[in-house]
Amino acid sequence: MNVNATDLLAIAIFTITMMSLVGTMAGLSPIVPSAIAITLLSIWGLDIGFWQGKFGAYAQAWLRARSPKYRERVSYHEAGHFLVAHVLGFKVVKYAIAGIVGRSLGEILADENFTGIEGGVEIETTDVSSSGNLSTNLSANLLDRYSTVYMAGIAAEQLMCEGETEGGIDDMQRLRQAISHLPNPMTQERWALLNARNLLSDRRSVLIKLGEKMLSGATVEDCCQTIDQELSIHKK
Repeated sequence: MNVNATDLLAIAIFTITMMSLVGTMAGLSPIVPSAIAITLLSIWGLDIGFWQGKFGAYAQAWLRARSPKYRERVSYHEAGHFLVAHVLGFKVVKYAIAGIVGRSLGEILADENFTGIEGGVEIETTDVSSSGNLSTNLSANLLDRYSTVYMAGIAAEQLMCEGETEGGIDDMQRLRQAISHLPNPMTQERWALLNARNLLSDRRSVLIKLGEKMLSGATVEDCCQTIDQELSIHKK
């Protein structure tokens, strides 16, 4: 579930309201929650007005990145994209498990593309338009491969993590935009998810090793070598 700056503000206001009620009963001066409310509203206004909500997105990403369990979920999600892309013949250019790691708040606020998304896998391709969407004249085989890579993150979470998937909203939106020209786009989406699940299920041990490597910050080259080594062992 994604929480934006407005959601955080609503939570903060609810918390302050409860503080006011409890504080009155405990003899706490009403000035304290009022001062907190004014401070938070000021920060929220500056964030929306000057940084387009990036500060709130950064705070959310930072807090979530502190959780080892959440980082593990993100690592499996991105490892799913990475592994399926490698198996299907795409070259992975770069990846990120936590987009805020190693970056200062100033760098984040200056980054026009920052949205608070913690991870991502970028593959090398010349078959996208200038807007970043898949072109409509791709061969059926190539479109199938792209679709499978898009859905691999969700498939990895379904295989490796308990509960509902938390990531993949952007993946699904991009895929749906890319296949909107097809006669039955939902059929393509369901097939891609099933295909990704089958590919990852057959390579579950490889996915686990790759997730560990990515979580430790290994290079793309090291990750690819790990995949090849594990696949070689798997074939024996």
